[in-house]
Amino acid sequence: MSGASASRPGRPRRLASSVWVPWTCGLLALLTVAGTVLAAGGRFERGVTVPTAVLDSQQAVTTGAAQQVRRSLRAGELDLAQFADGLTLGSDPAKFDSQVKHFNKRYGRYRSVYILDAQRRVLAHAGAAAHPDRVPERPANAGSGDAVRVDQVPVVVQYVPFSYGSNDRAIVVAEYDLAKLRHAFDAAQPATAWVVDAKGEVLASTAGFTAFERLAREELRRAAQTDKPVVSLGDGSADAREIVAAAPVNVGGKNPGPSWRVVTARSVHTVLLPETQARDQALLLAQVLAVVTLGLFGWLYVMWLRPLRRLVRDAERVADGDLHDVVEVRRYDELGLVARALERIRVGMVAEAATRTAHERRVPAAVSRRVP
Repeated sequence: MSGASASRPGRPRRLASSVWVPWTCGLLALLTVAGTVLAAGGRFERGVTVPTAVLDSQQAVTTGAAQQVRRSLRAGELDLAQFADGLTLGSDPAKFDSQVKHFNKRYGRYRSVYILDAQRRVLAHAGAAAHPDRVPERPANAGSGDAVRVDQVPVVVQYVPFSYGSNDRAIVVAEYDLAKLRHAFDAAQPATAWVVDAKGEVLASTAGFTAFERLAREELRRAAQTDKPVVSLGDGSADAREIVAAAPVNVGGKNPGPSWRVVTARSVHTVLLPETQARDQALLLAQVLAVVTLGLFGWLYVMWLRPLRRLVRDAERVADGDLHDVVEVRRYDELGLVARALERIRVGMVAEAATRTAHERRVPAAVSRRVP
């Protein structure tokens, strides 16, 4: 009896091992495959070759963004010139202040708008502080300066001289806020775009930047000097590979514009190349395998391992003679059949024990009646 009792604690372990080990091995194999695919997914692009059509497309997008920047600046010049014409016809300095405020409110691209007289005194003003020192002395024609730092903000000073009254001369000035150029890069998405001046300093960008600092990476600075798109290797990893293109804002003609350039950089991952498609499919497969594996682990534990352990405990209890607790039947599959059979065994053992107890009580009573 003691030998049988000593062997019982080993049975749950053997049962659990016989069920658990093969399942565990199979599920771990699935996890291994998923992990291998995830680890290798980023390496599928080691030898990626970007087609010429993709490079040309990025160059065309960059050129379009540069032209849009130039159009935005040119639109500001034309609006200011039209405003100056209206001031000439009006010839009433008393109304300058309201007219300037209306113009600044109508066009939200300007940081400040103001009018200077021949002595460079401010006749009217709207918006941020005026900076007369940024305007050329007695300009004969309308024009735009290069980007300048005004209160740590890059702006372009646009100006138009005009006459009013009795041959009085004045200059209407608008400080174009280059942060308003962001809309010019809408067609460049999802690429990151920068506007740089002739010295390579950043004037505007779709990403965070510090004004008048050079581009952060050497690859971008080199690409800003050429009109041919390149594939930047970054730090050598697959995630750092980018398509970089640049185009001049100066388009020539009567109003060529400033000597700026637009630089765009787009991650190779955002381009639907065959290599990136294979990578994405591999990563999706790895994620599906990982989810299925974890689901199988949970299903195995909840549906089989935990009920089997409960049955083993009930069987051990019945084998040890503990017949008071009922073996609960919670399922209607094979495990439920085993539980019902075990419950019948327990009920039979209880009935047999009751019969044996009743018989043992009757025998002493019969013997005592025979004794004189």
